[in-house]
Amino acid sequence: MRLSNLILLYRVRLRMRLVQELLAIMGIAVGVALLFASQIASTSLDGSVRQVTSGIVGDMRFQLAARGPSGFDERLLGEVQRIPGVRAAAPVLEQHMTVLSASGSRSVELIGTDPHFAHLGGPLLRHFTAAQLAGQQAFALPEPIARSIGLLSLQTVNIEIGARVIQGFLGAELLESDIGALVNSPVAIAPLAYAQRLAGMPGRVTRIFVQPFAGHDREVQTELTRLAAGRLNVRPAAFDASLFDQAAGPTNQSALLFSAISALVGFLFAFNAILLTAPQRRRLVEDLRLDGYGRWAIVETLVFDALILGTVASLAGLALGDLLSLAVFHSKPGYLSFAFPVGTQRIITLRTAAIAVGGGLSAALVGVLAPLRGDVLSPLSLAPVMKPAGRARTSGFPLAGLVCLAVTTGILLAAPRAAIVGIVSLLAALLLLLPSLIREGVLVADRLQRSIRGASPYLAIIELSARANRSRSAAIAATGAIAMLGSVAIQGAHANLQRGLDRSSQDLARIADLWVTTAGPQNVLATTPFNPTATGKLSHLPGVAAVRVYRAGFLDYGNRRVWVLGPPRTATAPIPPSQLLGDDLGGVTARFRQGGWVVLSQALAAEHHVGVGQSITLPTPRPRTFRVAALSTNLGWPPGVVILNGDDYASAWASEQASAYNVMLRPGVSPGEGQREIERALGAGSGLVVQSAADREGLQRRTSRQGLGRLTQIATLVLIAAILATATAMGAMIWQRRPRLGDLKVDGFSRGVLWRALLLESALLLGIGCSVGALFGLYGALLLSHALATVTGFPVVFSLGVSTAFVSFALVTVVAVATVAVPGYLAARVRPAVIAGD
Repeated sequence: MRLSNLILLYRVRLRMRLVQELLAIMGIAVGVALLFASQIASTSLDGSVRQVTSGIVGDMRFQLAARGPSGFDERLLGEVQRIPGVRAAAPVLEQHMTVLSASGSRSVELIGTDPHFAHLGGPLLRHFTAAQLAGQQAFALPEPIARSIGLLSLQTVNIEIGARVIQGFLGAELLESDIGALVNSPVAIAPLAYAQRLAGMPGRVTRIFVQPFAGHDREVQTELTRLAAGRLNVRPAAFDASLFDQAAGPTNQSALLFSAISALVGFLFAFNAILLTAPQRRRLVEDLRLDGYGRWAIVETLVFDALILGTVASLAGLALGDLLSLAVFHSKPGYLSFAFPVGTQRIITLRTAAIAVGGGLSAALVGVLAPLRGDVLSPLSLAPVMKPAGRARTSGFPLAGLVCLAVTTGILLAAPRAAIVGIVSLLAALLLLLPSLIREGVLVADRLQRSIRGASPYLAIIELSARANRSRSAAIAATGAIAMLGSVAIQGAHANLQRGLDRSSQDLARIADLWVTTAGPQNVLATTPFNPTATGKLSHLPGVAAVRVYRAGFLDYGNRRVWVLGPPRTATAPIPPSQLLGDDLGGVTARFRQGGWVVLSQALAAEHHVGVGQSITLPTPRPRTFRVAALSTNLGWPPGVVILNGDDYASAWASEQASAYNVMLRPGVSPGEGQREIERALGAGSGLVVQSAADREGLQRRTSRQGLGRLTQIATLVLIAAILATATAMGAMIWQRRPRLGDLKVDGFSRGVLWRALLLESALLLGIGCSVGALFGLYGALLLSHALATVTGFPVVFSLGVSTAFVSFALVTVVAVATVAVPGYLAARVRPAVIAGD
């Protein structure tokens, strides 16, 4: 068939099904948008760290890296440079710092290097000449970061590094023309000597980057390993990007899981909307056969329909997804910035768009062709291909639905990582069981309406019971059921994950009455070290019963940057009780206080093939072997956690530095009184802040919610899409019913009776569909919760979330029925003579 004929036929048919086509486009576009926006967020998150890493590393191949924040002696640079095969070696000092101004503050990664790295490093450093890096006593910030807190170049600013507040000089602003997309990266560049002075680390560096001559990689790596002597790490130069990929992986996987399920729900919305146009397409097939067209010509016509539908919906989905990525999914998991320089740049790749468009086109093809496959593939004849309504054989559907439900149960019990397959089988079970459940629901409603006098309930039940309306009613109920399943499953799993993280925050914060830590938003996990010189002063305050030194930091262990916690040996509850995977809390606590024992997160233990009671050697600055006392969740830090007592931490890191003071107050002293007393003792110029346990718990909860930002947004979008899809589908069905309403008016039924009948019919249909969907959604939430716990290692509270399901059910049903009241009222006003004669 010629293209011009295909276009002409499509234009003619579009006039008859415009509303249904728009509904299908909306469903596909929502699915495409969620996939596209989620992938942009994941790609941008990973890509920002890769850009920063490559911006520093350039063509370097290896790095010699410190295992702790105190770094190592820069004189080791000379030994590295003397290794045969080394072309160039350059030292770097990296430290977290917070730049302060009257308008706010920004946390950045201070990067100090020497002149040799100006032409060897990446674009972040090539902007500087060797003379600038050698002679300047100033640092440079990317222009957007400086402007965000009201700073201009050539001015003195206050800086927080560790527990110190000092002054620094902002010498230059880095523009996009200088460093490209890296202008959105949270970094500050300074000469090495100046950075060492700001950090209070004279003669110390944290890395040495190495560039070998061609063909000498193996020899250079061997010699670097010898120099490291088990106290330093020898890694590829860009290894931080790999560490971040692993750290962000669980968050990206959970967001992708939610997005994929949301997209599946959106595509099923579209499929049900396309089902409403199946009768028109069957008449088209009949007309084409009567006109003598062959099977492939008919297929061409239907495929052209699907391509137009899929292309328009995919383009709309890309536009909506781009908007979502800007306005909704732009937030980054802030907790990852505690250990990595996470930027705000947005990265879109061709692969990202292709995956989203491919999904949209596939959904359109399946939606158009699947309902008509029997009509197209059956032998050609002149017999009408319209099938009598309601004659479909569905006797085997309930049994098939129970089989699909059993598959979901098997995945829940044995393979929760395959949650997407489990959700697909759960959706199949829902759709296969729904027709039988609708019939039973209508029968119950019929018995109830017999005791009620009135024409409206009678008409509503008659219309729902009519064989001619069964497929249409099933499509509408399925839309509501799918919407509820997706909404309840995602919201329930999200709520379970958030409750688990809240418990973790409470356990971690409540080991002390007050926390004294370094200031700055990057220190929520209390990993910034400082010299505990104020211990004696605080211990002698009248309201203070005890001051204990708390230690914590990050450790590169294998391909993970793990969070190591060193609570005081004498802490009341040093091991978070709700996060322990086992019931021997007393025995674990005793071994913790004894020393030489650690608690590992489950994923970390599995990766290193160790179990409870076995030994493990941690690659700390002074390597130590410990025995595993117990396993835990990851406390919300995706790469994993290690918990050991503070004394063991100090020994392994060869440092007495603290990360926080845990202060216990005397009986009768309130947290507010103790906080004010400690703040007066520290003085106004201190870089330490005092927080109550409740305040610290609240801060950690807010941070965890920021990390779950995308999941929260996806759950909200699915709920909104559920309301729109059910309301629009019901409105479209009511508008199609105008001829039937005209006939009923001829029979003497008034406008008010018909309107109330339409509302009651909508309420019954949506009530049945949404209630069934909500029940299946509770099961889906349980499956997703187990998947999140398995995939991410996050603490998850397993609960059914009945209240969440009820609220979603009530919201979707009430809003959808209220929304269709307007098209129902307009349809009920139709003139009997006009419609009846159509």
